[in-house]
Amino acid sequence: MPRHNVPQYRFSSFIRALAAMPCLLLLLVLGFATTPASASVPNRIPYSYTSIAAAPEGGFWIQRDEGGTVAIEGAPQYESVQGKGSIAAIPGKSNNGYWVVLTGGQIYARGGAPELCGGHLSNCSGFNTLNSKHITAAAASPNGQGLWAVDSARNVWTAGNTVSYGDVNKDNETPTGIAATPSGKGYYIVMSDGGVHARGDAVFYGSTGGNRPGGNDISGIALSLNASGEVNGYWLLGDDGAIYTFGDAPFLGNSGGYSEYATGLTARPGGHSYAWVHANGQQGLSESLPIAIITSEDWGSVWDIGIYVGPGTPIRLGALNGTILQQWRLWPTTSDGRVVQIVNVYNGLCADVTEKNGSPLLIQFPCKGKNDGWDNQRFTIISDNAGRHQFLPMSPSNTTVVGLGRISELGLWQYYDGKWDSPASWTLRSIK
Repeated sequence: MPRHNVPQYRFSSFIRALAAMPCLLLLLVLGFATTPASASVPNRIPYSYTSIAAAPEGGFWIQRDEGGTVAIEGAPQYESVQGKGSIAAIPGKSNNGYWVVLTGGQIYARGGAPELCGGHLSNCSGFNTLNSKHITAAAASPNGQGLWAVDSARNVWTAGNTVSYGDVNKDNETPTGIAATPSGKGYYIVMSDGGVHARGDAVFYGSTGGNRPGGNDISGIALSLNASGEVNGYWLLGDDGAIYTFGDAPFLGNSGGYSEYATGLTARPGGHSYAWVHANGQQGLSESLPIAIITSEDWGSVWDIGIYVGPGTPIRLGALNGTILQQWRLWPTTSDGRVVQIVNVYNGLCADVTEKNGSPLLIQFPCKGKNDGWDNQRFTIISDNAGRHQFLPMSPSNTTVVGLGRISELGLWQYYDGKWDSPASWTLRSIK
């Protein structure tokens, strides 16, 4: 089947506005992806269930009310499914597949997704279409062996090896999105008024309080992850295209008042950005967490991991060579983006403060989460008006990262407020 050209929306004006701010904000505000979620808007007339899911190796699948299933931006194209429904992609590169769950409960497996329930939810659960119940959203299990589906009567149905962690029957609104936690032991359900229900091991980070923002329905939810792959918040999509952030999920742009209703939201692989789709099948992309090269103002050399790329290896200054070994993601750990983990693009390891012969230095180490004692991997970034930056670890406090030679290991000095002409001064260059 030929590939379709679906228009996209990016945020060059958003970037230009940020460029007028200090470089720090350019790098930190743009940022955060996760287990994909799909959603639909059942309360609008005409009904629209157009939904979107991120392919694990890049690109997206879109299930359109009219025109079936579309693959864009390099996602593999499988046999199209005709009909209104939610598309649920399996995370991880081993499957590269998805299910389409139509409003009537039909399940279509594509790519590496296994067949479930003989092709219909009613074959493995109590689902039926009596009393006008219909499926409004679906989410794949992270292990790729099953899915959850939620219907207009606020019931959660399971297929494959998933188990239910609870319905949302006590709510009076319509479910419009469901997203599974990375463990597969819980999920989030968002309602049309912006209420969020956390089930199983899902942690509640807030909601719109049951008040439709601007009078608009909420039509989707996607999960934001920190550098260690833990959920740190979520994004909600308004049907007017607005994005609402909760927890430490950063705001990365929205559709800017596009006239077609926004009907589905998905997190992109990695949990640090998102994409959405409109009722007519047009897709929009948020900005992503930038990649930065960190350069010493004193020496002109850059943060480098050298040829020894494993855990425990010191981070050092080296001559710029243009490889990804010298590229770093500044991964926000707070919603304002000012406290970050510094993640090497090549190996995914975090900058970590440790001691060597009684002196603190920076090494590469697996990224930690909030419950793993992560403060020695978290850095507050401060900047001056000249575009210089300092990295202050949360632990040990009142210190700052320094480089003491053109080719040297990175260590720590005591932090002196306002002292910028020192080996602790760095410049950041963003790479798209």
